[in-house]
Amino acid sequence: MKSRLVRLAIFVAGSWLWAAEAASALEATFQPMSATKRIVMIEPDVQLMELDAGGILEPRADWTKAALTFIDKDLRAHFAKSGVELVNADRPTPRDIQLVKLHAVVARAILTHMYNRAARLRNKASPLDWTLGRGTNEMRDHYGADYALFVFVRDSYATANRQWVEVLGNLAGARLDIATLEGFASLVDLRTGNIVWFNRLIRAYGDLRTEEPAQRTVDALIKDMPL
Repeated sequence: MKSRLVRLAIFVAGSWLWAAEAASALEATFQPMSATKRIVMIEPDVQLMELDAGGILEPRADWTKAALTFIDKDLRAHFAKSGVELVNADRPTPRDIQLVKLHAVVARAILTHMYNRAARLRNKASPLDWTLGRGTNEMRDHYGADYALFVFVRDSYATANRQWVEVLGNLAGARLDIATLEGFASLVDLRTGNIVWFNRLIRAYGDLRTEEPAQRTVDALIKDMPL
């Protein structure tokens, strides 16, 4: 807890991290296609890392495995409350794999152009203006789903030595990389291919390695999702 508070203080002091704009949910108004809804969850792209004193990020497979377990559990609990059936994309076809890659490209474009005022595009005012195309119909038929859910998370945790480096660097006015959680979630209408909801999350607190903090992080990631 103390290490997170130290990081939060550094994060607030180093407000340059927020130059691209504060995170917020971007959603388009739409009507669910049926009273009974089914979402196919694409395998979450999650990686947790350790930030050492030299500023090097080292992937931690054990932390990542724990985070994936908690994220899956929390998402299922969330949708169960709203009567939405969540199924895994555990039988991906070559077309499914290509759509996942396409979504990664489109999501990066959304992050670049919708969360950075200087890079805004006049013809891309909302997520409804971004689409994967009607090729998503194949995924819809394959899983019998109305929507596809994509989740991306990168989280890092500073070692004790790194925390002291960050404190000293901040006092000296240096701009150092700090351990931060960054992620996004998006919902795709498989009938049209349109991205109908998108949310980015950046924070310097929370812990995906433990259950309760992980639940709070997932709640923030899917906050205001219209399903």
